[in-house]
Amino acid sequence: MEASDPAYILATARAQGLVDTHGLSTQTVEAAQRRAVACGRLLVECAGPVPPPALTPGRPGAVRHVRTLGWSVPPVPEETAAYPVKRLSPTQSVTFAVCLAAGWRDVRLPPYPGEPFDRALIIDTLMDIGADSKTVKDALDTELPLLLLIYSDGAHLRLGPAVAALPDTFTEAVRRMHDHLPRPPQAANRPAEEGAP
Repeated sequence: MEASDPAYILATARAQGLVDTHGLSTQTVEAAQRRAVACGRLLVECAGPVPPPALTPGRPGAVRHVRTLGWSVPPVPEETAAYPVKRLSPTQSVTFAVCLAAGWRDVRLPPYPGEPFDRALIIDTLMDIGADSKTVKDALDTELPLLLLIYSDGAHLRLGPAVAALPDTFTEAVRRMHDHLPRPPQAANRPAEEGAP
């Protein structure tokens, strides 16, 4: 199997969480997309570190234009419990919730790519609600990046490729309760609702 084989592209996206399609022909990427759709999946365009954190002993690679696997039709297997899904610990969950609120400030838009956010503000926000600083730092520096939920982009953090692949049902559920997500002070400024003064 070669890197230009659609099956290889899909296997790479599944195993690594993302696939760098730079240098591949449009026809090859379209063929991989057709195969993904035939399996109920979708190659979603996004940005992410190449190589991803799981493949690097030190810092992840440079941020590049990549694709990740999402779901093309609901319900997704996670919602039907068709197979086991990685679950976040309570601290990882609340840390990701604060990152999501900080990066996804305008709920009228899709959550990905969102806005850059500051690591220190995430830590301060979580410490203010009683989270352990070491556990939060572990989540921000290791666990959430390994799951491609966030990544470092220079001096800031950003929502990662896994957020680009979140099913629409998840996005809609979070959109409805977005106002209740814990958030850092700078992320509290949301755009006014349409028609508001």
